[in-house]
Amino acid sequence: MSEQVAEKPEILLVDDSKVIRIAGRKMLENDYIIHLAEDGLVGWEMLQSNSAISVVFSDLSMPNLNGMELLENIRSSSSDYIANLPVIIMTGHDDSEAMKQVVFDAGATDFISKPFESIDLLSRAKAYARLSQKVVELEKRTGYDKLTGLYNANLLEEQGGKAFSFSDRHKLAISAVYFEIQDFQNCFLSYGKKVAQHVIIAVGERLRKAMREEDIAARIGVAKYALILPMTNRQKAEIVIERIRTSINKLVFDTGKEKIRVSFTTGYAAPDIGSELSFEELLEQADDALQRAISSTTEQVICFDDEVEVIEAPVIITEQDIEQAFSHILDGNFYQIPEQHLDAVMERLSPFMQYIENQKDSETELEEADKNIAL
Repeated sequence: MSEQVAEKPEILLVDDSKVIRIAGRKMLENDYIIHLAEDGLVGWEMLQSNSAISVVFSDLSMPNLNGMELLENIRSSSSDYIANLPVIIMTGHDDSEAMKQVVFDAGATDFISKPFESIDLLSRAKAYARLSQKVVELEKRTGYDKLTGLYNANLLEEQGGKAFSFSDRHKLAISAVYFEIQDFQNCFLSYGKKVAQHVIIAVGERLRKAMREEDIAARIGVAKYALILPMTNRQKAEIVIERIRTSINKLVFDTGKEKIRVSFTTGYAAPDIGSELSFEELLEQADDALQRAISSTTEQVICFDDEVEVIEAPVIITEQDIEQAFSHILDGNFYQIPEQHLDAVMERLSPFMQYIENQKDSETELEEADKNIAL
């Protein structure tokens, strides 16, 4: 009997130096799945969309969101999983002991000095990935989300899989619905962890009240929920979705400074009875529909079978972005300029390049004139 190959732990490495990112990946990629982020903002977005990441290595000095700010976001996250992640700060020679103490007090798990040896990186990755895995396994055993009391992702798969098998066996309709609170990250950053948690709990309570006894509800992300609706076709699923959205839209939260409301983006899948579809594929369809709804500028509720034109929001490039790009050019780190900024940078440089061409043309004309005089 062959042994089952265990999945590799996933690690996030955040550093604005491409050299450090590549070096770290080469040292770890044989034993781990490596995710790379060029700054804290990109790293923070990765953490919120990937619950499989078990360890974070982060630099301190970075643009957009530095290592200290990333650490603060992680430790104050409304997700217990993210808040408890091991975070190893990669320090340089210029980082003082006082700064290390400040970062340690803010919740850093450990430090590693750059340039690092592969054995140092591997030993920390191994130790903290194992610790993180034990925490995940413990949470899976409980089966319930601590904040809302709803199922967690693990129990959703278990109980939802059973409901799906029953529906498939008896040729009954079943639907899967994914909800996500709109602009939750801005809510968290603007009003803090306490308000964010209050929103999550209140939304979970409204979901519970809207459920039938046979329905299955779970919180599967920081601000992401799932609902399995047995014996529910597309038409009935739309009625349930509208009832839940109406209920949640009535919620008003007092932040102490102002009163705010929240709304949902929704994706759902309601396959025809007898469709050759697995439960995992049903969830994937609902998630795909949700991502399309999030990307849409016109639709907040999308069914997997709908054809909706998704218009990408235009990239807004600020003066700070241009200044950062020029700084990268002067430092020889032009590869760090985001691809979507290149056209704007070239547009700014165009008058200067034209000036250089004009100077060259003038010099050429003078040289030709000198030659003619000499002749």
